[in-house]
Amino acid sequence: MSNNIQKQSLTLEKATQYLNVSKATLQRLRTQGIGIPYIKMGSGKGKNCKILYSIKDIDKFLSRTKKIS
Repeated sequence: MSNNIQKQSLTLEKATQYLNVSKATLQRLRTQGIGIPYIKMGSGKGKNCKILYSIKDIDKFLSRTKKIS
């Protein structure tokens, strides 16, 4: 994977901090197909698998889901 992509992406842990949500929330959105586009590196689950989220995609997701009252 390009070093440039990694610099512009956040790991699952960093994305939860950026969004102030739990890992479970991001995992649920991913499995339901309604969450933020992601890149899965490796296979399976656990230490052999790494999820990355593009900062641009996170910001687009926030813009789409923003509510104004």
